[in-house]
Amino acid sequence: MSDFILFVVVLGTLIIGHELGHFIASKLSGVKVKEFGIGYPPRILTLFEFKGTKYTLNWIPFGGFNLPEGEDDPSVPGGFAASSKRVRTTVLLAGPAANILLAFLAFLLAFKFSAPDFEQVQVIQVVEDTPAAQAGILTGDLILSVDDQQITGTDSMVAAVKSRIGMVTEITLLREGQEITVEVIPREQYPSDQGPVGVTLGHPAKTMSWPDAAKIGIENIGLQVNAIIRLPGRLISGTASPEETRISGLKGIHDLLAWANSIDRSAQRPFLTLNMIGVISTGLALANLLPLPALDGGRLMFILFEVVFRRRISPRHEGLVHAIGFTLLLALMIYINLQDFVNPISLP
Repeated sequence: MSDFILFVVVLGTLIIGHELGHFIASKLSGVKVKEFGIGYPPRILTLFEFKGTKYTLNWIPFGGFNLPEGEDDPSVPGGFAASSKRVRTTVLLAGPAANILLAFLAFLLAFKFSAPDFEQVQVIQVVEDTPAAQAGILTGDLILSVDDQQITGTDSMVAAVKSRIGMVTEITLLREGQEITVEVIPREQYPSDQGPVGVTLGHPAKTMSWPDAAKIGIENIGLQVNAIIRLPGRLISGTASPEETRISGLKGIHDLLAWANSIDRSAQRPFLTLNMIGVISTGLALANLLPLPALDGGRLMFILFEVVFRRRISPRHEGLVHAIGFTLLLALMIYINLQDFVNPISLP
């Protein structure tokens, strides 16, 4: 799959999943839905209509949308704005909850079927015209030993090779079930992204049990949420660099997925790509919960105001705030996406 198609499929799935969360919660809560669209308008065609909801296909492929009846008008019977505070809160939270669920599924599949075995070292990339390439080391080889020193992880591999700089070194490999030995001379001078012999190291995949994979999936979501929540404080205190707190636009997301996909192609498993999907989906969930107008979090703030002060801001004023917020949000997104081209993100 090409990097661009992967980007469209992943981003589209995560956005549609988010909107599907709103849609399912709306239907279960009795909120009328005017339209559920795949892609963004302009509309290509109406696929079908069922129980008052139009299901449409639209030209812009990045995701979809859920359009409830009476989104900002409480005078519409059965509409979103006319629903109770509990129902509106449930519908709003269902979108981010769907993204958390998708993140969990991505992490679950990554660790169930392609988790790295950190006790083994595998060659996942060989750079041309390097000692490794000249010695015949191939992508997929397992490294068993370096000059009879058993390799039990990347740290032991790096230490063993660096101790042999400039000397003829025997490396024992496991390839297609057979042990072979090659000779290399680790370089003293080498590009920082290549190492002394010119290989990228990784780990072979191992299969985990469903409970263990699920446990790690939940832990990963917790780590992502904690890291994102703590990031503003770390930036203020100076313990995080501006690059760490930078928001990525569409190009940044594309580049991260392309980087993960390139590594996974070499390793012949989708571990990094699935983890990156989990990270992006968790980020989308939290971004939508920010208390900004036009986002789910912004609408939740109006409900919170209603709970605290026991009165509702007029629909006209709320709609105006969301309209202005959407305009500012659109301007911010344009700026963020331009920054992705002017100052591309630093890939791992």
